[in-house]
Amino acid sequence: MRLVGRGVVKVSPRRGWFVVEPSAEEAVKVYEARRIIECGLLRSMTRLSADGRQILLDHLNEEKQAIAAADRQLLTCLMGDFHIRIAEIAGNEIIIDLLRDLTARTILISMLYQSDFHAVQSHEGHCRMFEAMDAGDFSKAADLSATHLDEVEAGLDLTRRRDRHSDLRKSLSLPPFQATT
Repeated sequence: MRLVGRGVVKVSPRRGWFVVEPSAEEAVKVYEARRIIECGLLRSMTRLSADGRQILLDHLNEEKQAIAAADRQLLTCLMGDFHIRIAEIAGNEIIIDLLRDLTARTILISMLYQSDFHAVQSHEGHCRMFEAMDAGDFSKAADLSATHLDEVEAGLDLTRRRDRHSDLRKSLSLPPFQATT
């Protein structure tokens, strides 16, 4: 039910539970909402505590390790969690919940529309945001956050349509015929 509330899963009476497939229009709206919330949050911050600094450094290190290990699944989660960590450091529970919902939708959007996985570019964007926060320049961090989200959104192919039955088709297809001599 929590996934339904977050807009990740929908219930279809007498059919079951299904993962939501956001439209291209919804993808644009999700990124717009994230820009508004995240940039506003960063502009409202005045300092980065020593604990908050360490949390972000540890998180950026986890991202580096996931990149090095080519662990796309973990990295996708970490990329969204970076933004949630900032909200947690700011201590605003309402924004934390909103970003969790939006980040969950962003992950679905990435699975449907991301043509190339721009992990290194995203990680570098996070590093630049951290550097600005660490220097106490939260206005710059907000601008960098907007640029980062613009870059991620620009990497989406919103014209692409996922073949919903490709996995089923693959599993039911016969292996290629090999003639024996």
